[in-house]
Amino acid sequence: MDKNNKIFWLDRRLKELGKNKVRLAEILGIGRARLSEMENGRWKLQTEHIKKTAEFLEFDRMAFLDFLSGDISEDELWNSKPQEKISEEDLALLRAVKTFASRPQAEDQAQNPAQSAVLPPKDKERSR
Repeated sequence: MDKNNKIFWLDRRLKELGKNKVRLAEILGIGRARLSEMENGRWKLQTEHIKKTAEFLEFDRMAFLDFLSGDISEDELWNSKPQEKISEEDLALLRAVKTFASRPQAEDQAQNPAQSAVLPPKDKERSR
């Protein structure tokens, strides 16, 4: 923010995406005047608005929250990459590893030591 508390990141992002404040206000369920108050530093996004705003502005939610709290700069926000989605296959693999890792050691010793955990099969892309 500059010395008169006006924010410019919102206009910058909306322009980049070809979106407008009226649509953002509609999505948030607030009036256009409320957005003007935010731009002028007289109102802050409420907790229930953060997720919707981040999604509308196509920012990673955690990076957007860090930006709003002052933990990262505007440049860092713009350069943040959205979190990658985890495939169903990878989720199954993570669950299998977690289940295997959380078994008590005595249970492991009682079972056949040559027996391995059941893991989902690799797809062609992952076997490279």
